[in-house]
Amino acid sequence: MLIWITLKYFSASFNIFYVNCKHMVKLDQINISNEGLTKFFSPIESAIMKTLWNEGEMMTSELTEKTKIPLTSVAGTLDRLVKAGYAMRRVETVNGRVRYVYAPVSSEEEAATEITTRVLDSLVDAFGPLALENFSKYSGKK
Repeated sequence: MLIWITLKYFSASFNIFYVNCKHMVKLDQINISNEGLTKFFSPIESAIMKTLWNEGEMMTSELTEKTKIPLTSVAGTLDRLVKAGYAMRRVETVNGRVRYVYAPVSSEEEAATEITTRVLDSLVDAFGPLALENFSKYSGKK
């Protein structure tokens, strides 16, 4: 029930939620020379999200094994990804032990759409008609 409420809240507050979570995708710190998600996420955030998108639900230990990133770094980064709304966490109890299972909130394509929308909105806000004029040059390009 908690996850459903969280997802419903997340869906209803999508734009507001991301605006308040500036520690993740920072429009003022886009690294154009990087590839893919690392333009917007740190390398660790990117590796974790790519793994979750490719593998689905995983525990922290599984992510550590797959990404070769130290457990403490994975755990801290997962907390930030959950707070930012990119990942969700559910609790499982197995043999009396509690463990956390993580999954992406949205697909990679949906996250990319949200990020690019924010970037484009920011450019239009900053440059107005000039930004729109330049965007028209890219219609039809892939």
